[in-house]
Amino acid sequence: MKRINVKEMALGLLIERGRLTSGELALVAGISRQSAHAALASLVAVGNATSVGAGRGTHYVPADSLSFDWSTAGLEEHLVWQELRSHIEGMSADAEAVLGYAVTEMVNNAIDHSGSKSVVTRLSRDDDDVVIVVEDEGVGVFERIRLARDLDDAYSALEQLSKGKLTTDPERHTGEGIFFTSKLVDRFTIRANGIEWTVDNGIGDFAVGVAPPGDGSQVVLRHSVDSDTKVKDIFDRYTTDFTFDTTHVVVRLFEHGEVFVSRSEAKRIASGLDEFARVIVDFTGVQRVGQGFVDELFRVWPSAHPNTNLEPIKMNDAVAFMVRRTSQD
Repeated sequence: MKRINVKEMALGLLIERGRLTSGELALVAGISRQSAHAALASLVAVGNATSVGAGRGTHYVPADSLSFDWSTAGLEEHLVWQELRSHIEGMSADAEAVLGYAVTEMVNNAIDHSGSKSVVTRLSRDDDDVVIVVEDEGVGVFERIRLARDLDDAYSALEQLSKGKLTTDPERHTGEGIFFTSKLVDRFTIRANGIEWTVDNGIGDFAVGVAPPGDGSQVVLRHSVDSDTKVKDIFDRYTTDFTFDTTHVVVRLFEHGEVFVSRSEAKRIASGLDEFARVIVDFTGVQRVGQGFVDELFRVWPSAHPNTNLEPIKMNDAVAFMVRRTSQD
C-alpha cells in the first residue's frame, strides 16, 4: 500500500480550501491530531503556510494567501472584487469576466442571505490557477434553504439548490447566482452544514461529501488565469432571449444508492422544474431505474406540466430502455 505523504496532502488541502485546521487534516488523512499539527507546523517552517490565531482557534492558510475581512453592513460586492482583482496578474479577459461574476454573486449572497456580520475573502495562486475563498459566519446556505422551504434535511436543500432559481428572498433575488457560478468556474466548492458539494467542470463531474463542522458557508472558486470560458456561452446554454429557462439536473445527486425505484424519488427530482421550459436530465452514474420512477418522471409529471420539456441524457442501455418504454406507452 502506498504511504500517504501527509505534508503533500496538507499543502493541497490548504490551497484548495484556503484554510485548514489540524483536526480537519487529521480527519481527512486518518492520523492523530498531534501528527496533523506536526505536518502543518513543518509547512510553516519551510514557508509554505502561515499559522493564524491561537489555541483551539488556530488554523493555517497558504503562505502567499491574501486575506480580507469585510463588514457586511453597507458592503457593495463590486468593491470586494475590485480589491481582489488588483492582486491578480496575467488574467485573460474571459477569466476576469468569469471571476468577476462569481465573486460578486457569492459575496452578494453572503451580504443578503447569510445573516453574518462579516465576510472573509482569501486569494491565493496555484501555478496558473487563482483560488478565491468567500466565507461567512451565518446559519449556512443549506440550513437557511431547509428552514425557508420546510425541507427534511440539508441534503434536500442541496438537491433543490442545484437546479437553480431557488432563493429564500424571491422579491430581491432570482436564485441563479450559485447555479451559474457552479457552471462558469473550473472548479466550484461550497461547504456548509456538514455538506461539501463540488462541481468540477474540467472533468465534467461533481461530488458530494462531508464537510468539517463549523458555522457559516465557505465557497471556493478555482479558475485558470488563461481560461477561455466565456460568460455569454454558459448563459446562452441555459437561457432563451435572456430568460433563464433551461436547467441541468444530475439525477445521481438525488440518489440513496445507485438504483431509483420509487415515485417519491421522481417527485423530489421534478420539484420546481415547472419553472423551466427545458430540463436536461443527466443519468450519469445511474445503473438502474424502476418502472414507477420512470413513469412518474417521464409520463405523469410531463402530462401535468406540458410547457416543460424533459431531455434525458447519458443513459446506459438499461436506463434508456426503461425511459423509451415509458415514452411509447
